[in-house]
Amino acid sequence: MWKPWLIYDKRFWAATVASVLLLAALIGWGARTYQRSRMRQALNTFAPFHTPPLEMVFPQTVADNAASRALLESGVRKGLWTLRSLGGNPPVAEVLLTRQGQRWFSVVGSQVVATFQAGTRQATAILDLEDTFPSRRVRFRYAWKTLHPGTSVLGAEVPIIGTDYEGDALFFYEDDQWRLLHWTTPQFDSAVRRFKTLHSG
Repeated sequence: MWKPWLIYDKRFWAATVASVLLLAALIGWGARTYQRSRMRQALNTFAPFHTPPLEMVFPQTVADNAASRALLESGVRKGLWTLRSLGGNPPVAEVLLTRQGQRWFSVVGSQVVATFQAGTRQATAILDLEDTFPSRRVRFRYAWKTLHPGTSVLGAEVPIIGTDYEGDALFFYEDDQWRLLHWTTPQFDSAVRRFKTLHSG
């Protein structure tokens, strides 16, 4: 015997299940959106990330070769330092800061040290979250908003304002909040790290 109420009963349960699944999906989406917003805010309110120093240190006396001169050329061209050949075998050269260069760099012992903040940058999107509680790895996208003129010593590797770059961060959950422990911004980090290849003469 045909029982129309069974049809309506099945439709009711199908609609109920669909509604529950939709609600669960919305809750999950909302939770992920909230967590991504928290991570982005945590990055943007952490001063060492938002306004990082230019962590550049290199010897004042360097091997006088084509590689060293090519790396230091941007600073010479921008009038921040000059190179004085000291001779020797193998030959060495001394980095002499100009008056302009002394505003942004200092000689500490036998090292030239940058003394300024590179600029300001902002995390614009969280691309991926990976939780291994109490730690969380985050892949994010960021852009530079401002750049200090001294970053010109990076030459062709200087970041471009407004361009999106990617980075990774590690957070740790402590005292009811996520704390930023470590981060990498590969494009910028590698541009600065090149100066560590300068060998003392």
